[in-house]
Amino acid sequence: MPVKVRIVLKSMLGGREVHSTALVNTGFTSEAPDIAVPPSVAEKLGLWPLPEGAILASVETGGGVVEAYIIPRAVSVRVVTSDRTSREVVANVLINPYLSEILISDYLAEELGIQILYPRRGLWKFVDEDKIRESIA
Repeated sequence: MPVKVRIVLKSMLGGREVHSTALVNTGFTSEAPDIAVPPSVAEKLGLWPLPEGAILASVETGGGVVEAYIIPRAVSVRVVTSDRTSREVVANVLINPYLSEILISDYLAEELGIQILYPRRGLWKFVDEDKIRESIA
């Protein structure tokens, strides 16, 4: 089971919130805090139809190159567990029409303090603790 965490996304363009789960994807490498979402999530956040400032880009994925939209600094993200919440991080949103779930980039995972311990078993922890946490099913 891969590492999945509960998150809260809050739109910087209108304040709408989405509570969901996200896959911490170490294969999603980026140079900034990025979160990839399907259009249905972008719509709930008020980011679809596209706001002014959205950028069309070709993005390399595990399935090949796809056209996606990037909205810079569009959401704040935090991880929520039963006993704590991570710090809030402002992230770029990549809207990918081929996604079925939310993906957290390696950069954003580090900013949120997520440390993957055993990826196959879905075990992780916050970087500042010893408590081992299980992936959300």
